Amino acid sequence: MKHLHKIYEYKKELRNDLVSLFYAGLFSDSFTELLVQLTDHDEHAGVKKNLSFLMVEVFQNIVRYKKDKELNYEMFGLRSVEENLHIFSSNLIDLTSSEQLIDKLKNINQSKPDELKKLYLEILKSGIFSEKGGAGLGLIQMARKSGNPIQYNFSPIDNENKLFQYQLDFSVNRKEPIQDYDKIDIVDNIDLFNSINNNDILFLFKGDFKKENANAILSIIQSNTKGSSKNQEFNDYRIFHTAVELIQNISRHGKSINDEIEGIFCLMKDEQGFYLSTGNYIKNGEFSKVEKHFDTLNNFNKDDLQSVYLSTLKENALSDTKNAGVGLIDVRRYNHSNFDYEIITDDIGFYLTAGVLIPFYI
Repeated sequence: MKHLHKIYEYKKELRNDLVSLFYAGLFSDSFTELLVQLTDHDEHAGVKKNLSFLMVEVFQNIVRYKKDKELNYEMFGLRSVEENLHIFSSNLIDLTSSEQLIDKLKNINQSKPDELKKLYLEILKSGIFSEKGGAGLGLIQMARKSGNPIQYNFSPIDNENKLFQYQLDFSVNRKEPIQDYDKIDIVDNIDLFNSINNNDILFLFKGDFKKENANAILSIIQSNTKGSSKNQEFNDYRIFHTAVELIQNISRHGKSINDEIEGIFCLMKDEQGFYLSTGNYIKNGEFSKVEKHFDTLNNFNKDDLQSVYLSTLKENALSDTKNAGVGLIDVRRYNHSNFDYEIITDDIGFYLTAGVLIPFYI
């Protein structure tokens, strides 16, 4: 249950977020479209192009500058809160690069929009480029697109490296400057980064669990859990199928709020295996049904699970229930793990957190 309690803590921390996304898994350009998909929302329609550009630019910067270190310092984050969007980035850089970046960031933040445009064109015209990209072109474009100063922080890691973290803030009302009291301070997201990193979380998403988002979540999970044990094919199946069932559980029992099935999905890794967990409000009148279902599943022993699975399959084949209940039985059957779950009530309704460990070796 220790992992499960963390999910509810993140739910409370992100309670005002329309969309929250933190990613600390594998970094390659192939993930950019998936992350952009997860942030797609009607509230962002007016800045969709800018949002996609900034997300891709920030994510690809992490890919370009990622260092081969045993410890993971890379993280990409996005939070949509009220009328503002906040994109967060974290990665290691060497000391020389950090000194150059500080000067560039100070210059960018002190420049007015017309000065940034002029600086951008001058760099383009001069043709001054480094091995990994333009001489601050990306940062200048980020500042121009967001219309707000770039928040940043440098923290020493060792004698050769610093942790570079920065944040872009922009309004859904097109380049409208955000007042300081409406911004999320980068310090708050650094605290979240530290918590997520300390808990070995690879991926955390809070938002609408529509079909397109569910598919993106599954693709991210597949890419970040492959090849973790000797029985790779079987374990890949177990992880994927478990994720499918937990997501479908949100779809089946999730309470619609503002015409969305809002939920949280989290992928974390520990010494035993991968832990998948979800959180969502459940429909009115389903408290007892959900509680009874999880209790019943957890009370089955290993031998019972096989016979219950087969009998449930047979029953469903003769009815119109469309295999209801079979999936979670199967998850327990092949993972040999009980479900962790907890139902807590607040001013909106009953909130279910559920999770299960998928061991590396069985």
